[in-house]
Amino acid sequence: MITRRTLIQSAIALPSTFGNWAEAQSTSPRFQPKWLEAIAKQLQKEFHLPAVWVAVNIEGVVESAVVGVRKVGDPTLATLEDKLTVASISKPMAGLWIASLVDKGKLSYEAKVLDILPELAADCLPEHEGITLGQLCTHRAAVKRDTSTSSNTLTLEQYPAERLRMAHEVLKDPSPAGSRGKEVYSNNGVTLAVTMAERAARESYEVAAGRFFRERLRLKSWGVWAMNLPDDVSLPWPHTMKDKAAIANPPKSVQAHFVRPSGSAHCTISDLVRFGLIAVKSSPLSESLLKPETWQTILEHGDVDRTALGCFYAGGREFPVFDHGGSLGTTGSFLRVLPAWRCSFAYHTNASADAVGGRGRELLQDAVRKRRAERNSPPACRITLTHVATMDSAWQREIVPTSGDDKVRIKINFRIEARPRTGDLLTVVKLGDIERRDDRFAGLAAGNHTLHFEFDTPKTKDTPASVTVDALGTAGNITPEAARYVSALHLA
Repeated sequence: MITRRTLIQSAIALPSTFGNWAEAQSTSPRFQPKWLEAIAKQLQKEFHLPAVWVAVNIEGVVESAVVGVRKVGDPTLATLEDKLTVASISKPMAGLWIASLVDKGKLSYEAKVLDILPELAADCLPEHEGITLGQLCTHRAAVKRDTSTSSNTLTLEQYPAERLRMAHEVLKDPSPAGSRGKEVYSNNGVTLAVTMAERAARESYEVAAGRFFRERLRLKSWGVWAMNLPDDVSLPWPHTMKDKAAIANPPKSVQAHFVRPSGSAHCTISDLVRFGLIAVKSSPLSESLLKPETWQTILEHGDVDRTALGCFYAGGREFPVFDHGGSLGTTGSFLRVLPAWRCSFAYHTNASADAVGGRGRELLQDAVRKRRAERNSPPACRITLTHVATMDSAWQREIVPTSGDDKVRIKINFRIEARPRTGDLLTVVKLGDIERRDDRFAGLAAGNHTLHFEFDTPKTKDTPASVTVDALGTAGNITPEAARYVSALHLA
């Protein structure tokens, strides 16, 4: 039987090399890009947020902006030097560090947990005996999502032992129902993966990964949250939202997440977008970081959207997109990386604002596309909607009953013709108050294409509907009337 004493003895000691947080400036920068500042202000206003940080990295040129205060009720302004907890964006960070160990031959994605941590075998359920590092990094290990931790009472030196104790508990618990053979998101999976990597590296995650990010990747602000966080405003406070008002929570209120590598990292918003390009082999620093075959392995995601071995959510083969968000319930972060554009963008809020996710992505992505178009003129093209056929004064459509009597499922299919190849293409379809977007980052080849959209919408006699197709930055090169259609669907 494994006891807490044996876990501590088996764990890797963590040197006391962590100082207090660096003092951040209490004033906003004198200059920040107006276009980014406008996006930050718009998000802050729409969602009543204490502060918003935004950043974009286009081909190695980083621009960032921040608006708001570190704590509601205190006038101290948020700054671009603030170190932000990025929550679950810590996962692809941990994934890249693990990949560096695999690259050196210290670990393998085929390695089994019990091969690396044999002391956990005694109480491991048979269903978990074959779990591999690769399954843990891609959320396919069928382990429960979270395990309780007493990290609020631990020191940093005790974190590796606590992670080993958590791994022991995870392997004793049955798989969640229906999770076998499927991708099921799990914080525990990343904790197990990092515990394996610590053993292979013979160092704690905090020490080894800290050196990796600050020295090899030159992300000087990277770190993990330390104990005894101050209750002053030398760093941003987390907030909960109630009735569109932010309520400040002491920084210590998120300490339980620190021990988990799945959510413990912090950095500035600028270093976050720098990490984005490095992590998908789109930065000069990437070339010497890993071997080509290792890069191919960790970024491969097949023909369907899924979590890659680098712990990013990945989708798209012709134009891959790598995403990850993070939330502690009192903060929110999002990072998107577009390798073909050599671009990454991110935002962070110091409040629980899940609703900001889609809006933040939309504003930043559209702004980036327009700036790219200004720098690299896209090809002139003409886009025409060629098949918005009508049936009883409505678009050609398929109506599928849903489980409720008050809604129907609408499937809208239409064709567009592009002459010649388009630039970056954005299609927006609106049905009543519902909006769907189709992003074709690499554009469309010349010819005819079919796009599909699906809505669950209330039954009404006449629902306003529209299609807008635009190659952003090339609106002057298309015929707007031919690329937009407005009608109404008769659903009663």
